[in-house]
Amino acid sequence: MMASQLITLNINMALINLSKSDYIKGLQCPKALWFSKNQRDLKLPLDEQTKSKFESGNEINDLARQYFLGGVKAADDYFDISKAVTSTKNLISQNHEIIFEATAQIENDGSHARIDILRKSDGKNGWDLIEVKGSTSQKPSHLNDLSFQYHVFVEAGYKINNTLVMLLNNDYVFDDKLDIGQLFKLEDITQEVIEGQEEVRLHKDNLQKSLKGKLEPKVKIGAKCFEKDGHHPECDFKHHCWKNVPEYSIFNVTTRKKTAETIIDEIDSYEVNDIDVSNYEKGIKELDIICYQTNKTHIDKEKLSEFVSDLKYPLYFLDYETFQLPIPIFQRARPYQQIPFQFSLHIQEKPNQELSHFEFLHQEKSDPRKDFIQSLINNCGDNGSIIVYHESFEKTINKQLARDFPEYSESLLNLNKRVIDLMVPFQKKYIYSPKQQSSNSIKKVLPAFTDLSYQNLEIKSGGDAMSIYADFIKGKINLDEDLIKNLLEYCKLDTYAMVKLLQKIVKFSQK
Repeated sequence: MMASQLITLNINMALINLSKSDYIKGLQCPKALWFSKNQRDLKLPLDEQTKSKFESGNEINDLARQYFLGGVKAADDYFDISKAVTSTKNLISQNHEIIFEATAQIENDGSHARIDILRKSDGKNGWDLIEVKGSTSQKPSHLNDLSFQYHVFVEAGYKINNTLVMLLNNDYVFDDKLDIGQLFKLEDITQEVIEGQEEVRLHKDNLQKSLKGKLEPKVKIGAKCFEKDGHHPECDFKHHCWKNVPEYSIFNVTTRKKTAETIIDEIDSYEVNDIDVSNYEKGIKELDIICYQTNKTHIDKEKLSEFVSDLKYPLYFLDYETFQLPIPIFQRARPYQQIPFQFSLHIQEKPNQELSHFEFLHQEKSDPRKDFIQSLINNCGDNGSIIVYHESFEKTINKQLARDFPEYSESLLNLNKRVIDLMVPFQKKYIYSPKQQSSNSIKKVLPAFTDLSYQNLEIKSGGDAMSIYADFIKGKINLDEDLIKNLLEYCKLDTYAMVKLLQKIVKFSQK
């Protein structure tokens, strides 16, 4: 082979070798994979919530290793694939039976994979692949992960007998000491992995061909750009590919993203104003489109009146803030259990009467639930409607608290019997403004009907509040005066927002 041919071969090899992460990204969108290799500058920096998820993943992996006694790590340098491959082989030759971050590479194309745990099969020749996941149930992406890893290890010469996903056990209840044996559960997906191998080879070949191209692949934006299954977030490059799509587009006014793709192809536009609703009987949010195109608010006075008639004074406008940890640290807590640490309560004794306000925020690095429960029960009275926004959240928290603290069970479950969901009139379109942009979120509904919004707050979302408090509980930050003020202001606006929205509903019901 001539030198020039060798150079060309090496360039191609550099272009087409795939890691597991590359493969998963490419499955979602070949263009995203191409960008990640050729235009990395387009990728936005990680936000704090994503960083926190990575930190949690590392913590879970460290704990998972305690499940397997006698394990050794293949290599410390995460990015030195060659060294990790050699180290894995050396550890096997030294008769190690459990290897963490074992790495294999296919010689002819450079594709490589690192498995969280490589375990000698019990009573058999060969090995088990075990991938640790920071979730409590299997997701489609887990099968994709292990299918690619199986492909690489087998093609690299390993005999693989079983492939398993290691999950957190959401039935595990923390007591005085963390029980690693109970914290995790292993689920065998060997058969599914083997059955999907032909598809893996096909996808891998297509992605390698795509990466050889000098130009980005032609891939239409659409459903693939959004979160797939709770494991992979929105595409890293969505902001770039969607730069010419309006903030409020046809993707907002269809019941399925695939339907939006079809309509966009048919009319060659993303604009809601370009849809002729008479052409589509199913799959579109007809009312949303009509309200947007006519710039009119829809009001069903009769339905709003029925909703208002169910309210019983005094009215208690209630909102919770919670945090969750993958690894429980409080007694009677489970993996990812929502732990309430704060609530805001606006109270109106009679119609048109001045509001009173009570707020609770647990400020110690300890389990907030008992103090939360006592304050909640003491301030919610024995009668009157408890108004929340998206009732399944508060009701679920109350049920979990009743389960974990049975001494308060009756009082907590009685609160649930009084709950009225203020989201219902917006969700069922008794009232709808085009300013909502097809969203029932209180963050969109509030500025659509009032002059209030969350934009001027330091904390703008429940996710931000959750992350801040989780960092406090983990000892990463302190709750200083500013953070306390910001947390209280955010939660207070949630309940005051409900007060103002109910006032609008009452007004429209009487017109």
